[in-house]
Amino acid sequence: MNENNNWYCYLLVGFSEKNTYIGATTDVNRRLRQHNGELCGGAKRTRSNRPWRLLAYVEVGDKIPALQLEWHMKRARGLKNRLKRFVELSEDRGLIVKILN
Repeated sequence: MNENNNWYCYLLVGFSEKNTYIGATTDVNRRLRQHNGELCGGAKRTRSNRPWRLLAYVEVGDKIPALQLEWHMKRARGLKNRLKRFVELSEDRGLIVKILN
């Protein structure tokens, strides 16, 4: 997920499946490991409710559009609403969302 240094937006779900986290990065796998405490650099907000798992991600391309998409995605609350908004906003921009189990 990081062969060409494109930016990605991603949606994580916590252990209890009540908490979600949305972020943007150039390396989704590395960032997930950071959130789970395997590597240094995870967000404070993800220190609890580990392990986090990747629920969905979308390749955006450039940094600014990725950060803008991340900001818009964070406006929704709750897992169902965030996943729905994640898909809608991505599709509105012609992006393909990958949803994982």
